[in-house]
Amino acid sequence: MSIDRPTYLPGTSDIHAAFAEEIESLSGRVTHTYDDGTRLFARAVLPTDAEIRPGDRVRGGVAVHAGGSCIEVYPYTFRLICSNGAIAAQALEGMRLERVQGTDVVAPSYDVAVVMSELRLAVRTCAAPTAFASTTRQMRAAMETEADVALNLMPFLASQPPAMAQRWLARILRQFALAGDGSVFGMMNAVTAVARDVRDEKIRWRLEALGGSIPARLEPKPKVVPPAMALAATASAARR
Repeated sequence: MSIDRPTYLPGTSDIHAAFAEEIESLSGRVTHTYDDGTRLFARAVLPTDAEIRPGDRVRGGVAVHAGGSCIEVYPYTFRLICSNGAIAAQALEGMRLERVQGTDVVAPSYDVAVVMSELRLAVRTCAAPTAFASTTRQMRAAMETEADVALNLMPFLASQPPAMAQRWLARILRQFALAGDGSVFGMMNAVTAVARDVRDEKIRWRLEALGGSIPARLEPKPKVVPPAMALAATASAARR
């Protein structure tokens, strides 16, 4: 007995085509694509690059994943000296879009067109120079901070099955030790180096997203001001 899975629109081929068009319009190129008709994983690089430390340059880019009801679009960086990629899944510019569930009765063409428009906007937002500048700033700060395995890796590994968590932890720590860079930047590169050699697209995406999130955790989160306090502060300023 088979269970029919829901169909979501736009399809992965349409998402990839729109992604490639936007990247090409920005003088970039798609460097990696996996599309099995149900899931899409794609990454692209742009002409912009920056030196993190002498001889160590990264290139900006965008990564997109579509699967089930969701499309994810995030800034992406590609480290030139070792071909490691990192997905900035915690970047403010990153977006998660909802796909439209297809039906046999009416083709929701308008709703699909809206999602495609949002997708193109998301790609351009993640490709903006400000997104790349934010990521490279975090990487430079990561070079000045000593890595903490529990803080940098455990949030990701805790969400995985125990056997898988131990497997990836061992690989990452081995790579981290071999590289000889004890900084947070070194930990990030250890994770993305392991991801580079993974063939399972879902796991590779997760590892690249883990690598990209490690430097981002160094930045303090913006303080959230309760609405009542914000209104009181505004009223006080107006009386002055």
